[in-house]
Amino acid sequence: MCVPTDDSERMKRKPKPNTEMVKDTYFKTFAAAVRYARQQTEAKGFVINEDDWHSQITMGGGYAKARPNVDETHQFSIRLFKGTKEQRKQLQIVVYGMRSAYELTHYIN
Repeated sequence: MCVPTDDSERMKRKPKPNTEMVKDTYFKTFAAAVRYARQQTEAKGFVINEDDWHSQITMGGGYAKARPNVDETHQFSIRLFKGTKEQRKQLQIVVYGMRSAYELTHYIN
């Protein structure tokens, strides 16, 4: 068995980063980030609870404002429906404020 002795051989086999994840993670505005999370959720067949969306995202929920400042993270939980039936699952949105962008993490649990 041949073991590479120099680091250049290991660097050649380094996997490429997932560019789709990077493209869908950073947004120039807070509105674009949460709009993307909403679109992805609706594409999976869920319906957003408009009351939760308004109170959490539009009005800021428990925060003074929804948009996080630099180096702050804001988390929101939005109830979901399938058709007219409320689901036990919720859309979790986490937005981190950076100097020139917003980092979005969203998932359904």
